[in-house]
Amino acid sequence: MQAPFKPQLIALLISSSISSAAMAEESMVKDNFPVQTTGFVAALKLAMQHDPELKFAFYNYQAGQEQDDLALSQLLPNVSLESSYNYSVVDNYYTSDDYKPTSEDLIERTKDEQSDYVTRISLKQSLVNVAAWQAYSSSKEAVRQSKFTYTRAEQELIYRLSQAYLENLLAAQQVYITQEKLESLQLKLDQTSRMNELGVGGRLNVLRATSSRDVARSDLLQAKSNLEDAQNKLENITGSHVDIPKDWVANSHLVLPNLTGGTEEDWIDKIQDNASILAEMANVRSKELEADSSSSQHLPTLSLSLTYSDRNSDDVYVESTNSTASINFSMPIYSGGRTSAQARQAEAGYHAAQAKYEKTLSDTQQAVRLAVTQLNSYRERLQALEESRKSSQAFLEAAERQADLSLGSQVDVLEARTELYDVRLQFAQTLSDYLLADLNLLLETGQLNDQTLARYDQLFDNNTHL
Repeated sequence: MQAPFKPQLIALLISSSISSAAMAEESMVKDNFPVQTTGFVAALKLAMQHDPELKFAFYNYQAGQEQDDLALSQLLPNVSLESSYNYSVVDNYYTSDDYKPTSEDLIERTKDEQSDYVTRISLKQSLVNVAAWQAYSSSKEAVRQSKFTYTRAEQELIYRLSQAYLENLLAAQQVYITQEKLESLQLKLDQTSRMNELGVGGRLNVLRATSSRDVARSDLLQAKSNLEDAQNKLENITGSHVDIPKDWVANSHLVLPNLTGGTEEDWIDKIQDNASILAEMANVRSKELEADSSSSQHLPTLSLSLTYSDRNSDDVYVESTNSTASINFSMPIYSGGRTSAQARQAEAGYHAAQAKYEKTLSDTQQAVRLAVTQLNSYRERLQALEESRKSSQAFLEAAERQADLSLGSQVDVLEARTELYDVRLQFAQTLSDYLLADLNLLLETGQLNDQTLARYDQLFDNNTHL
């Protein structure tokens, strides 16, 4: 069927459509995406310096690192220095009027007010203390647990940052594509209205085009709101504004990554590297040794004590210098049931830690299975959407050629372009979901690190998909 317009008019409309889209892209880039952009790795550096959750985890980690030294101190020599000054008001036989000193040395004893100085140095060394040694071993496991806990906190920061970054990218893509879609629908509405005025179109087509335009306008407002929320969330993690790559926003539909491979069994085997599971394993071992330590408190202990004291006094007969060495044996007999209660409490704590470890292991296995399933599903959907995009692109080019040859309507061109925008929006959402599934899989298997973000930066580099 012949087009209702002359070829010159059709060419003019096509030209104006293309130029409008180009102007929209240029405006989008100019207004929202400066030349200097911040990639994943650069954003992570900002987050490492600012994120309060990581700081909290770091200082907890530092505190946890001191537990073994505290426990070891119970096994190392304990040296103390004491010094005292004593002032006394004396009322005894020597200070009474009945006592008459027989020598000058005794004169000081007859004073009503006397003072003396005592200096004492003592050393105590544990020789046999089974409970203390087991407590030390328990503390060493607790230190390992704090290390794994901090490692998990670092990985979770990488995940939270990447998630916020991808949300920012997706929101920016939705704004960009929806803006182009809105302009195309506006052109379609103008075209339909003009055809209706010339009597070659129906009022129903105008209403349908108006409805589509209004829906796109509403979608654009929602996309801009989502972009603002995503930017605020990312800035809250990094502490500063992050400029995402403009090329990724404009050309993400050309990226078809294949990030990870392997079977579900392969990924399940990698769970042993999960920092949370390693932390729970260390906690179980720590609680087990702690229970052994509590049970060993009824055992006897042996210690060595060395003491040197020097006392100077107004009373010459009280002055002394003493050096003492002693071996101390101690065996608790009865403490009101405290030792037994502590042993039962520690045993319950061990069983609780064991149950928590089993739950963490089960939850992680389930999360890995889900991530693998999602990864494969999103990958297949990306491939299907890629084929759909190519088909939509071919249909658009065919419609444009028909319009150039006056064999088709410009409305067909605009409809084909709108369909292509819809496919690109679906592709952007699915690509974001695919990358998030990849991040989650790496997190739960302990493989997530800054090298992952470097790989993402390389994926988003201009040369990888142009």
